[in-house]
Amino acid sequence: MLSDLRIRLRALFRRHAVEGELDDELRFHFDQQVEKYVRSGLMREEALRRARIEFGGLDQVKEECRDARGSQFLETLAQDVRYGLRILRKSPGFTSVAVLTLALGIGANTAIFTVVHAVLLNPLPYPESERLAILGFGIGNEHRAPASGYQLEQIRERSRLFEQVGGIWVTNSVVPGEGEPEQVRLGVVTDNFLSLLCAKPAAGRLFMREDAQSNVPSALIISYSLWQRRFGGDPGVIGRALRAGEGSITVVGVLPRDFRLVFPDDSNVPLNVDLFVPLQGDFSKPGGPSFIHTIVRLSRGASVAQAQAEADEIAAQLRRIDPQLVQDNFSIGVAPLHDDDVRNVRRTILLLFGGVAFVLVIACANVANLLLARSGARMRETTIRAALGAPRSRTIRQLLTESIVLGLLGGVAAIAVGWGALQGLLALRPESLLRLATLRLDVTVFLYTLAISVLTGTVFGLVPAFAASHVDLIAGLRGAGRGATPQKKRSRALLICAEVALSFALLAGTALLVRTFISVLRVNPGFQAKNVLTFTTSPGDYNFVRELQRGLLTIPEVQSASLVSHLPLDDSHGNWYDAYYPEGTPPAEQSSNLADSRSILPGYFATIGATLIEGRDFTDADDAAHQHVAIIDDALAQQTWPGQEPLGRKLNISDSPKGPYQFERDWVVVVGVVKHVQYHSLTTMVRPQVYVPYQLAPRPVSFVVRSEGLAASLLGPIREQVAKLNKGAPVARVITLDDLVEHARAQNRFVAFLAVVLAAIALLLACIGIAGVTAYSIAQRTGEIGIRLTLGAQPTEILRMILSQNFAPVAVGLAAGLVLSMALAPLLQGLLFGVKPGDPFNYAAVLAFLAFVGALACYLPARRAARVDPVIALRYE
Repeated sequence: MLSDLRIRLRALFRRHAVEGELDDELRFHFDQQVEKYVRSGLMREEALRRARIEFGGLDQVKEECRDARGSQFLETLAQDVRYGLRILRKSPGFTSVAVLTLALGIGANTAIFTVVHAVLLNPLPYPESERLAILGFGIGNEHRAPASGYQLEQIRERSRLFEQVGGIWVTNSVVPGEGEPEQVRLGVVTDNFLSLLCAKPAAGRLFMREDAQSNVPSALIISYSLWQRRFGGDPGVIGRALRAGEGSITVVGVLPRDFRLVFPDDSNVPLNVDLFVPLQGDFSKPGGPSFIHTIVRLSRGASVAQAQAEADEIAAQLRRIDPQLVQDNFSIGVAPLHDDDVRNVRRTILLLFGGVAFVLVIACANVANLLLARSGARMRETTIRAALGAPRSRTIRQLLTESIVLGLLGGVAAIAVGWGALQGLLALRPESLLRLATLRLDVTVFLYTLAISVLTGTVFGLVPAFAASHVDLIAGLRGAGRGATPQKKRSRALLICAEVALSFALLAGTALLVRTFISVLRVNPGFQAKNVLTFTTSPGDYNFVRELQRGLLTIPEVQSASLVSHLPLDDSHGNWYDAYYPEGTPPAEQSSNLADSRSILPGYFATIGATLIEGRDFTDADDAAHQHVAIIDDALAQQTWPGQEPLGRKLNISDSPKGPYQFERDWVVVVGVVKHVQYHSLTTMVRPQVYVPYQLAPRPVSFVVRSEGLAASLLGPIREQVAKLNKGAPVARVITLDDLVEHARAQNRFVAFLAVVLAAIALLLACIGIAGVTAYSIAQRTGEIGIRLTLGAQPTEILRMILSQNFAPVAVGLAAGLVLSMALAPLLQGLLFGVKPGDPFNYAAVLAFLAFVGALACYLPARRAARVDPVIALRYE
């Protein structure tokens, strides 16, 4: 076998040497046979003649030897490739158009496949990430709530299939130590959380169980970026004690450069966290706030279904221990971390991938039509091949090889197109697709591009190859084969139908997405975002925030100023929500309804431009020492007291009048009703809202400041006011409400923009295809048109005839596209807002537009044909 393989490889890679040896060997045997006949008494001329008869044709003998070596296929393939390149080089116009068309189709596929590969197919950047799962806890009608410390500890103790259980809570903090104050995100984590996601730190160590034993955090792990910008990458920072408040904290580790927290969007765990401290506290008793986002590593061999069954069993055990959990309808859900992370973007990415597939099919149809048109000019060549004995399969293989070479050339150009498209995607990506920052053209993407190029070349080359292989030898050799056969006409018509149908589907979907974005632009978020600046600073007591509010109001351009615990449309902070119920609610129903909880100071609604429907705003007297009060939104009022007056009613909620995070159930009196504010999404009302005075629920806050002019001009005076009260307090997360609204619109804008680009490419290719086929069919009928004009036909009649014949496949394509788009429209349901998938106006508008464009693409070449001079047409014929 090895000897045979060596011979075959030598015949392939040293072809000229092997061919020379074959010539020498055949010549030797031929000469030997001649000499044998001469020795037998024949004249040399007769000996030569008999030797030639005995040997047969030397070329046939060589072919048999090559077949025996097994390299004939590769040799002929190389010949076909060289011939195909020569043919393409001789037709630069055709080659340029075809390669550009394929580059657009394949390049768009390359770009979107890079997104699919990076977001949907690549595993998360964590050790054994396929075993990681996220836990969601059910409370009332909420199924993705965080866990309390007690629940997390109970799961750790009771689980057999969870190898590790870790959790995180993210808040704001100031970098400890000396220097300018800098506010960063702080992750409070269980001692094993980082070891779940990080195999080895860049420096130092990860947390150990001992780090979580003390009452005050004493160990700190920092991110690589903070290490570089704050400590200059100094290795000596490990073991250094940094001043933190009244005490100190020791840096024990630095995380790797590429470490990121890839969590679902609604988990409120940001991608980048700079500080990590261990979670501490006594979690041995039921109760306590639910704030820990929990991930687990499944035991080897354990499936998600098995883990879910165990989680259900643990939830049942906890309900038996804590009666409150029975009222809360407590449950535990298990989902693979990767699947949960991409669940909100999976449909969007797959639909875009389907859209670029449509564009690629349209590009293939265009190139196939070009090849069909070109096959007429090459009919004499294929006829001569057949006349010389070339089998039909050999002709098909030659033509397919040419089309695959063309596809590969398009694939090479597509790499540049795909790279440019990726840069555009990175520039336009919304924050919900931050993982797109890892996009790169890696080996997998190159292999995909190679495969799709070969497949594309095969697909668009099949129809022209089979059409060209059917030849009429007599007609072809006489030169009568340049006209279009009925089979070619049908093939071109079918390709046009496919282009129009796919373009219709893309345009219909794009129109729905664009109308969705327009509807999002018109949404009233419940506040007036213009000229409102927001910022955060170090958490302080009530006196600090109240004095800062008064100081902000002294700035000349400030109209109003206040604070809120959670800004509208800002997911950078962990959301707080809990159950609420009015008086007289049965215990079994007291956990059924959940509302977002917001802490505010007086003037918040006026500052953001929210509408106070009835009642009053908070005052300084609304503190823990007086009657506890709350303001609710109209959604909660309608849900709780439909058709009744809500003012003066009592509502049971969770607040913390004894201090930050010391939550307790409390009865509050409703003193005001405000219009619902969109805190989570512009298009969905997630939960109603309850507002309480800051004194009743102190927690990290964001200040909001409304100005008369440009809000950005207030930053300097704001820093001065903060420094007056606390020189070490940073001013961070400075952003306008306008920016937050734009961020909320970003994903809809991103999807609509990409859909418009794909639809525009598809429409352009379809128009080129229609116009090209029409122009080619007219060119074939130039003589016929000249005869008709000579015999008295009017130009308008010629125009009408050409339009009717060439618009027919467009009309069929429009009908097929209408059916196709109606079948695919439900796939867009989750992406639409303010418009229905089956909106008849949408289909009518797209149908009218495409019909006009198709008619125009047919009309322009038809008009030129109708104006042709009959003498010139007959002379051409």
